[in-house]
Amino acid sequence: MRRISLALSVAALTATAGGAQAQNIFELLFGIRPARPPEQQPAYRRPPPEAPPPDASYDEPRRATAPAAPAMPRVGSVKAPSEDSVIGRDLKQNGSNGSLRIERTARGDLRVKLTLVGRRAPQSVETCSIPFAAGEGAPLVAQGRPEGALRYQLQDPTCPLQLEFLDEAVMVKGPAETCTFQSVSCQADPSGMWGPEPAQLLPKVRDYEAMRAAADRIVRDNYKVLASRARPENARPIIAEQAAFSSDREMMCRSYAREGTTSFCNAKFTEARALSLATRLGVNVSTASAEPRVRRRPTNDPYSLPPSDELMQRQPED
Repeated sequence: MRRISLALSVAALTATAGGAQAQNIFELLFGIRPARPPEQQPAYRRPPPEAPPPDASYDEPRRATAPAAPAMPRVGSVKAPSEDSVIGRDLKQNGSNGSLRIERTARGDLRVKLTLVGRRAPQSVETCSIPFAAGEGAPLVAQGRPEGALRYQLQDPTCPLQLEFLDEAVMVKGPAETCTFQSVSCQADPSGMWGPEPAQLLPKVRDYEAMRAAADRIVRDNYKVLASRARPENARPIIAEQAAFSSDREMMCRSYAREGTTSFCNAKFTEARALSLATRLGVNVSTASAEPRVRRRPTNDPYSLPPSDELMQRQPED
């Protein structure tokens, strides 16, 4: 009975007291620990905006940015070959046909002994030979170095030729149409690369591959310099000329004997292009030679300076 009366009294107190007081009474009667209310996270407050830095223009004058340095043409391995690279050598058209030999006379003039190999008719398989000047040698007229390489003219009324002396080769340019020699009933196209036979080139295959790679880099770099210096109205012909370079090289060298193995014609044609671009950029290539190689110093003194002539020959980028 006491428990019933105690419960009734508690219920009465609960009905009259508030919810918080009733909870406190139960906690006191039954020993229940009050539960901690969940901690409220403090409201996020944005940090105050930082004060803008003072304008530097009021403290010190702004420094003008220097313009980018103009691109400089490269010389690298480009060199202007002399007559000595081809005088007295037996050269053949595409390394396989005809014969070309340049000789110096007692007076110092140059003469060329040239024999072309042609056909009796365009569709004929019968070949024929045409010796210039009856095999005695035709005189060459110097034309200077308009594109860096020595240029000579063979003044023949039937088939005038233009010869450019390269290193170990002669690049011949003939008339637009095939030369026809009525006296021997033969026609031939003398244009192309006249150089050594493949047997003479095979021992230097790696050298010619390296020559072509080096000349390709110089052509690419100097073409960019030439295009950047040109006015907008003059840049289009330069771009078209560079775009035609690869196709012209393919047309010139695809008939050279064993070209896929030696890369001789491609190397010489690319060197001629590099020489032409360097000349148009005003680079003095008349006495240019290969890039100077660093000489090996004695190992007994690792701190010794290189010779003075080597220091004079080094490029600024070295």
